[in-house]
Amino acid sequence: METKGHSESRSLADEVESETCVLLLAPSIHAATEDACLDLLSFDAPAEENVLWVTYTRSPDDCVQDWLSHADSQPGNVQFVNVGETTRAAAQPGGSNTSNVADQAVETLSSPGDLTGLGIKLSEILKGWDRNDNRTVACFDSLTALLQYADLQTVYKFLHVLTGRFDAADVSAHFHLDPDACDQQTVSTLTSLFDTVVELDDGEWSVRSR
Repeated sequence: METKGHSESRSLADEVESETCVLLLAPSIHAATEDACLDLLSFDAPAEENVLWVTYTRSPDDCVQDWLSHADSQPGNVQFVNVGETTRAAAQPGGSNTSNVADQAVETLSSPGDLTGLGIKLSEILKGWDRNDNRTVACFDSLTALLQYADLQTVYKFLHVLTGRFDAADVSAHFHLDPDACDQQTVSTLTSLFDTVVELDDGEWSVRSR
């Protein structure tokens, strides 16, 4: 892979190829990780994006509030798949401006190890957006959490299919993985699935691409 440093004057989205799948190697809880996530969801104007968010640990409310503080505008469409537990939907009738997102919806998947069910939900969401002209962007947060419920081989096979599905649908997607929470073999195995890897090391971002 070719490695290049990240210029602070540019968004990470400007430094990765659009309509590709990116592995984001960074601590799970870190302000820089949150900023990078939002950068990688911001290829176009918000109104021209379909935003797909798969979350194991964060509530849709938190994600929407972070999005609005970053973009200061609602996305054209947003869909959450909340895995493992049911949390309050981000859009509530009569709710605050920070959580009242147009066309917002939350799907729940009670079993975090049900990768077949997760794949079906994601395919249905993508199919529902087939007829609009928006760019589709996706965040999978996180592979670190997923690996608590499925072994590496199973996760690898799932990601191989999912990244292929995203590529076929021209989705710009990124997947969170905390390298400090996994052994090096796990990191190396999952890295091999991605053409682009964005990594935080000693407070600096680097972008590696094939």
